[in-house]
Amino acid sequence: MHPFLTRLGVRPQVQHFFSEYYTTDNTGNLVFAYGAQTEHFGLGFHRVPLSNELWKAGEINFSTVRQVIVCSSAMEAIAYFGFNFSSFNRAGNPLFLATGARPQSAQINWITQNLSGKAFTLIFGNDLLGRICDLKVAAGIAKIPAAITFNPDDNIKVTFRNAEYVIPADTFSLNAFEKASGYRFGIRTSKPKEYDSFLDQLKSNSKI
Repeated sequence: MHPFLTRLGVRPQVQHFFSEYYTTDNTGNLVFAYGAQTEHFGLGFHRVPLSNELWKAGEINFSTVRQVIVCSSAMEAIAYFGFNFSSFNRAGNPLFLATGARPQSAQINWITQNLSGKAFTLIFGNDLLGRICDLKVAAGIAKIPAAITFNPDDNIKVTFRNAEYVIPADTFSLNAFEKASGYRFGIRTSKPKEYDSFLDQLKSNSKI
């Protein structure tokens, strides 16, 4: 049990699940390793790295992984798991991955090489950047390049399968792109209804 996670209201079972996948620094802050880069979380700050490697937690035997949850940070993974704990109890064998600040091609390549054919859920922010990350990762897992640009007229332009799609930024999402393109990635996304992230929701609930 970690006092910061306890103060955030993270239930003991969730803390136990993630206890092997972080360390603490000299002042007790949580440290999550992405290879040589690290994510740091303490009361009042949260630093997420830009890394070519992934933070990983959960089922390490990839052949038995039933679902893969790709998150924007390790703390987001903890928050998401806490809010959805009962459904994971039924499903079993989850593997959590965190990309850090922005998903990188090397990270997506590792996912496709090691976890092809698994069920994926993407946990990125409820803002525009998070919704763009949804498409970038989904297209990468599908091994179909998608060039995504933000136009000055507040539209998102996506070049995909030799065609261009323009979607207003305020309505852009993976689902909206699937409807526009007619292509279904078969990948779930999950976002809190009233917050930019599950971690924000966790903080709000705990009043930290």
